Amino acid sequence: MNYTINKLVFGLKKNITPVPMHNMEHNQLKLSPEKREELVRFHRTLRDRRIADRIKAILLLDAGYSHEQVSSILLIDSDTIRKCEKKFLQGDIDALIAYSYTAYEGKLSQPQREELREHLRTNVYQCALEVREYIRKNYDAQYTQDAVIKLLHRLGFSYKKMKGVPAKADPNKQEEFVKQYESMRKLLKKDEKIYFLDASHPIYNSVPTYAWIEKGKEKELPQVSGRDKMNINGLYSPIDGETIIRMPESVTGSTTLDLIKTAKSKHRELSRIIVIHDNAKAYHSRYLKERLPEGVELMALPPYSPNLNLIERLWKYFRKEIMNNKYHENFSAFRKESSKFFRCLHYRKHELMALMTENFHVVGS
Repeated sequence: MNYTINKLVFGLKKNITPVPMHNMEHNQLKLSPEKREELVRFHRTLRDRRIADRIKAILLLDAGYSHEQVSSILLIDSDTIRKCEKKFLQGDIDALIAYSYTAYEGKLSQPQREELREHLRTNVYQCALEVREYIRKNYDAQYTQDAVIKLLHRLGFSYKKMKGVPAKADPNKQEEFVKQYESMRKLLKKDEKIYFLDASHPIYNSVPTYAWIEKGKEKELPQVSGRDKMNINGLYSPIDGETIIRMPESVTGSTTLDLIKTAKSKHRELSRIIVIHDNAKAYHSRYLKERLPEGVELMALPPYSPNLNLIERLWKYFRKEIMNNKYHENFSAFRKESSKFFRCLHYRKHELMALMTENFHVVGS
């Protein structure tokens, strides 16, 4: 029995098993693997329980359950199950939902849906109305806005914010780094350690973001006119989740050297420390390179690759916890809360390590 189908049927009775083939009533349903996957994917997008049950009915009939068994499992009369089967056989998924959704006004054939899916993968539309117009012009099919949204969900698309990436990112160099890192990680000895180095420069202000707010109401977040900036320089080790954070007046080769010396003095047992960093000027300074403690190596990331620097996720986490939808009365209060956050990171170690896994995503490809 398909595990996905069993998972879909909440409350499946343990004493109900599919009818053996030699005892089973004639069943016209036999889904292809592709159609079965499409139905399961569509089911995940549904909020209407009635439509979800009808999708499950088709999947269960295909899995070998009789109409009576499906009726008992889903608590729907067997005549309705037979009607669902008939509708599906006559007009596929569209027919199955068309008699229940009054908003539905048109349909696309399976080849047209696949063609539309490929088109949407390479073209960006900001709203469902634009997609509806494209369907009308290219397929001569009429959809309401609500029906287009449902169609988009069925095709595996969701409405979400695009992700900005560096325009000059080189995917080949990034892939080379990932392979080099993975090899280095496997060969790492017990007296060796890796750190990721980076700086952040948050500006004192409140950052309004999404939140649950009562309908018809507004939530106001005070904003400040100042542009005071805080400098943060930090190290993060994926080996044990250790963080070493400093908040200097400025990030220079000198203050970065102090940060690295702190890591070295804390771990005198280490014979080798590898510090992976971006291409900030301070990290390439001659002052820093000429004064590195013995056993410390610098390793630069490919240009325009913040996605490969694990500690970048810490800065994002910091902004979420300290800046997003938060108001600090003055810069001093902001700096104090920030300092407390970094000082108490050891209490969030497990959460941090789950967030900062060594799972690198290559961009620009």
